Amino acid sequence: MVNYLPQSLVQTLGIVHPLLQAPMAGASNPDLVAAVSNAGGLGGLGAAGMRPEQLSVAVRAIADRTDAPFNVNLFHPSTENYDTAAMAAPQLAQQLQNYHDEYELGEVPEPVPLFGPAAEQLQVLLEARVPVISFHFGVDAGTVANIHAAGAKVLCSATTLAEAVQLQTAGVDAVIAQGSEAGGHRGTFLGDYKSGLTGSMALVPRLVDALEVPVIAAGGIMDARGMVASFALGAAAVQMGTVFLGCPETALAPPWDAALQAAEAEDTCVTSTLSGKPARGIRNRYINDLESADTPLLPYPAQYAVSRVLRQATASAGSSDFMALWAGQGVGLYSNLPAAERVEQLIADANKLIRKMSQPQ
Repeated sequence: MVNYLPQSLVQTLGIVHPLLQAPMAGASNPDLVAAVSNAGGLGGLGAAGMRPEQLSVAVRAIADRTDAPFNVNLFHPSTENYDTAAMAAPQLAQQLQNYHDEYELGEVPEPVPLFGPAAEQLQVLLEARVPVISFHFGVDAGTVANIHAAGAKVLCSATTLAEAVQLQTAGVDAVIAQGSEAGGHRGTFLGDYKSGLTGSMALVPRLVDALEVPVIAAGGIMDARGMVASFALGAAAVQMGTVFLGCPETALAPPWDAALQAAEAEDTCVTSTLSGKPARGIRNRYINDLESADTPLLPYPAQYAVSRVLRQATASAGSSDFMALWAGQGVGLYSNLPAAERVEQLIADANKLIRKMSQPQ
């Protein structure tokens, strides 16, 4: 079969298809990462919340499952800044305690650091010779140089042209254009997140025209139509997240899977109520209650940390009311399919669509 898909970034990353599986911290795992990489895409592990020792085990597990390149994603070290003196406003504290009382969970736990240490995490990746390392919330030139010296490639997400230009100056190998449709945390690191809520259709070609490095389209891409549209805009590859949540390798919590099955684009929102940073997920009781209360939130990641017991307990009980149901706006096209079959289907359908579009009508 003739391959009509872009090849420049494929060659740079050493993969077969211009398709990256979004790292998705909290959802991706070695089985999913290896399955996508073995199928010719670039599997991605979201490692920001892993302690260095856990990360080391996970990287070894991926390497045991695949000889193909894979990606591990970290957050910028600045996201670790943690205000140990931060206290919940009285209204928020009472609301959280009411939830704990409802489910007989005892006292609301004190917030604890959840992410990093980034320097130690990165050292694990460098020592393990992880082939691709990506970042969210920015990356500096010194870090990029250290990773390149170790023989790895560097990717980073951008939500605005200014961010993309800064990343190119820092030396990244490609920029991930995170459109506003994308699920999970907004990657904005320059200015207010609202300035970075440009949709992929507008963001991707702007970055393609302005940058010399390849651009990877991300946000709301769920099938071959989204892939081909991204390539038409000039993207060298696509990064897809929500579509891979439906793979059995992800072993998604049943309430999350059920919420994804039932959701449409309008059921998602960008909110800070879950973690303290803006992120896109499916609305649920927790988001609606806290937004209605209009009470000050704890800073990131304390806001995320105080609900950890509540999230775990209610999810185990089969409820999605308090979970972080990360999802992009393409969620209406969500379905369950093994990762290798998903990659094969996406690539085959994209080639067929391009071939069909190129034929005289």
